[in-house]
Amino acid sequence: MCDTRLTEVPRRRRYIRVPEPRPDSPDYARWLRRTMTRDDFEALPQDDIEALRRFAVVETYPPGTVLFRQGDAPRAAFIVEDGEIELVYQTKYDRLIVEILSAGASIGDLAVMLETPYPYTGVVRTPTTTLRFSAETIHTLIELYPEICFRWLRFISKRLERAYRWVVELAGKSALEQIVHFILHEADERRSMTIGLAQTHLAATLALSRQTVSRMLGQLEREGLIECRRGRIGIRDLQGLRKRLPR
Repeated sequence: MCDTRLTEVPRRRRYIRVPEPRPDSPDYARWLRRTMTRDDFEALPQDDIEALRRFAVVETYPPGTVLFRQGDAPRAAFIVEDGEIELVYQTKYDRLIVEILSAGASIGDLAVMLETPYPYTGVVRTPTTTLRFSAETIHTLIELYPEICFRWLRFISKRLERAYRWVVELAGKSALEQIVHFILHEADERRSMTIGLAQTHLAATLALSRQTVSRMLGQLEREGLIECRRGRIGIRDLQGLRKRLPR
């Protein structure tokens, strides 16, 4: 009788490449944990926005869009790539504009990192493009490679320093001086001699009455320092406007 033996032939291992999910997928953070290595992070560009861009969802919004609401649990943070977003703090009686952010600013990151509710509402002012990062993605990136945390901290530090400087520079100033300072500050930030800003927004930002703002702008316009049009303020005499501020 012939002796027949069965031999097991070992199968070759098959490595299946896991496709990268979109950053807005619920599986994205889990995929990052499984696949990202230190080498991947070392290869990120030095520019903070470009380095973070690959982990974001690029979205474009029309004016009036609410990105998040005051008091909501933080689900995402944003970097403004183009356009403007105003941060609005709502009380029972007042609607105050805390800040108007433009390209390069980040929003909502502190709420995400501290796991506290959004302290204000983010409203799109002009057609705006943002990089949106889910809270899960941010926590995962910081957990995997702390240098990402320092990149976020740079964004946060810039905004906090800007806010601190704003408070210090406006302290003790008259309504007219506050308005002049605001116009100069916005012109410098936007690198433009024309600012797209309605009087109601200016009043809400500086916590002044609409009547006071209208009266002060009228005075500056009669002096030939600015020119007011509907929803716009143009600077006609930059040096003269600067002389209006106390040294």
